[in-house]
Amino acid sequence: MHKNQKGFLIALCLCMLSLSGIFGVYQYRKGLSSEPQKEIPKQSAQVEEPKETEKEAANSRGAVAQADTKEKEAEQAKIDTEEDIYDIGEAELAKAETETQEEIPEEEESVGEEENEETEEEEVEETGGQVQSDRLSFSESSKLLWPVNGDVILNYSMDKSIYFSTLNQYKYHPAIVISAPVGSEVQCAARGKVSEISVDEETGTTLYMELGDGYEAVYGQLKEVAVEEGDIVEPGRLLGYVSEPTKYYTLEGSNLYFQLLKKNEPVNPMGFIE
Repeated sequence: MHKNQKGFLIALCLCMLSLSGIFGVYQYRKGLSSEPQKEIPKQSAQVEEPKETEKEAANSRGAVAQADTKEKEAEQAKIDTEEDIYDIGEAELAKAETETQEEIPEEEESVGEEENEETEEEEVEETGGQVQSDRLSFSESSKLLWPVNGDVILNYSMDKSIYFSTLNQYKYHPAIVISAPVGSEVQCAARGKVSEISVDEETGTTLYMELGDGYEAVYGQLKEVAVEEGDIVEPGRLLGYVSEPTKYYTLEGSNLYFQLLKKNEPVNPMGFIE
């Protein structure tokens, strides 16, 4: 009897322990199952938040990219516009420089004309109202002054020969010989430029003067020449003085040898002397 009671108590205790263990396991599992259910929404929320953040980030990047693209396009358009403006500016500048260079000669010409006018006015004042210039002009209608006071002792003769006393012969004569005492003043017969002063065996110290338009005057038998080569000499100005005659004119006596040429061909000066 006592053995049966003791076994019963032992079995009862084991049952109670089993039930307690089962209950504890149940409670433990219940607790585990309830806690994940509460955390699941948080996890899903956490999962959704990154997605929404990524979505917003994606949208943001798209907007930024679109904005960047617009800004780049605007900036490029600005650069293109600035380059166009620069090119236009360069073209306008080059055009302006060309026009300025084209206008400069006109201004220089006008300035040169004004200076020439002023110079001419000054020359007019200095010469008593007569305009002076370096241009020479002579024609068939032009006139010559008597280069020296005296008589013509040998005439111009190219169509027939004339007699030369010193040479004791007849020959053609391309000039005139005017008798004048030694030391007589010789004046410029027409406006001209002294081209040469040289010594010739026949005519002694000889002065050559360009008159313009192919005409040239020749003065021979001179001394103490008062002008120089390159001088522009006005009519009536002193050129020099009559010298002793050369051996070709000893019998004729002291004289002025005067010749007029047209394109290096002799013409009769008596047709021009007033």
